[in-house]
Amino acid sequence: MMEVVMGIDYAFSYEYVDKLMFTLQDKFNLKCSIYYNRDKKPRIYILKESMDILRSLDGTYFKKMLYKLGL
Repeated sequence: MMEVVMGIDYAFSYEYVDKLMFTLQDKFNLKCSIYYNRDKKPRIYILKESMDILRSLDGTYFKKMLYKLGL
Protein backbone atom coordinates (compact mmCIF):
# COMPACT_ATOMS: atom_id res chain seq x y z
CA MET A 1 0.00 0.00 0.00
CA MET A 2 1.04 3.55 -0.59
CA GLU A 3 0.27 6.44 1.69
CA VAL A 4 -0.96 9.60 0.07
CA VAL A 5 -0.48 12.57 2.34
CA MET A 6 -2.12 15.80 1.28
CA GLY A 7 0.08 17.90 3.58
CA ILE A 8 2.77 17.09 6.10
CA ASP A 9 1.59 19.30 8.96
CA TYR A 10 -2.09 19.31 8.13
CA ALA A 11 -4.87 17.23 9.59
CA PHE A 12 -8.19 16.95 7.81
CA SER A 13 -11.42 15.80 9.38
CA TYR A 14 -12.64 12.27 8.80
CA GLU A 15 -15.58 13.62 6.78
CA TYR A 16 -13.28 15.52 4.41
CA VAL A 17 -10.95 12.54 3.99
CA ASP A 18 -13.93 10.26 3.38
CA LYS A 19 -15.28 12.59 0.67
CA LEU A 20 -11.87 12.79 -0.97
CA MET A 21 -11.50 9.01 -0.91
CA PHE A 22 -14.96 8.59 -2.46
CA THR A 23 -13.99 11.05 -5.21
CA LEU A 24 -10.77 9.14 -5.94
CA GLN A 25 -12.76 5.92 -6.18
CA ASP A 26 -15.57 7.40 -8.26
CA LYS A 27 -13.67 9.64 -10.69
CA PHE A 28 -10.41 7.71 -11.08
CA ASN A 29 -11.46 4.14 -10.18
CA LEU A 30 -8.73 3.96 -7.53
CA LYS A 31 -9.03 1.40 -4.76
CA CYS A 32 -8.43 3.25 -1.49
CA SER A 33 -8.92 2.87 2.21
CA ILE A 34 -8.67 5.08 5.27
CA TYR A 35 -6.20 4.33 8.05
CA TYR A 36 -5.25 6.34 11.10
CA ASN A 37 -1.70 7.36 11.91
CA ARG A 38 -0.22 7.39 15.42
CA ASP A 39 -1.84 10.74 16.12
CA LYS A 40 -5.23 9.25 15.20
CA LYS A 41 -5.47 11.41 12.09
CA PRO A 42 -7.09 9.84 9.01
CA ARG A 43 -4.88 9.04 6.03
CA ILE A 44 -5.80 7.78 2.59
CA TYR A 45 -3.97 4.72 1.36
CA ILE A 46 -4.09 3.81 -2.30
CA LEU A 47 -3.88 0.07 -2.75
CA LYS A 48 -1.01 -1.39 -4.77
CA GLU A 49 -3.39 -2.76 -7.39
CA SER A 50 -4.39 0.83 -8.26
CA MET A 51 -0.87 2.16 -8.71
CA ASP A 52 -0.86 1.63 -12.49
CA ILE A 53 -4.01 3.74 -12.76
CA LEU A 54 -2.48 6.43 -10.57
CA ARG A 55 0.74 6.45 -12.61
CA SER A 56 -1.24 6.71 -15.86
CA LEU A 57 -2.70 10.05 -14.80
CA ASP A 58 -0.66 12.86 -16.29
CA GLY A 59 0.07 14.54 -12.98
CA THR A 60 -2.47 17.31 -13.49
CA TYR A 61 -4.28 16.36 -10.32
CA PHE A 62 -1.39 14.98 -8.29
CA LYS A 63 1.65 17.15 -9.11
CA LYS A 64 2.63 17.68 -5.48
CA MET A 65 2.81 13.95 -4.73
CA LEU A 66 4.55 12.60 -7.83
CA TYR A 67 7.80 12.29 -5.89
CA LYS A 68 6.09 9.68 -3.66
CA LEU A 69 5.44 7.58 -6.76
CA GLY A 70 9.05 7.79 -7.89
CA LEU A 71 8.14 9.89 -10.92
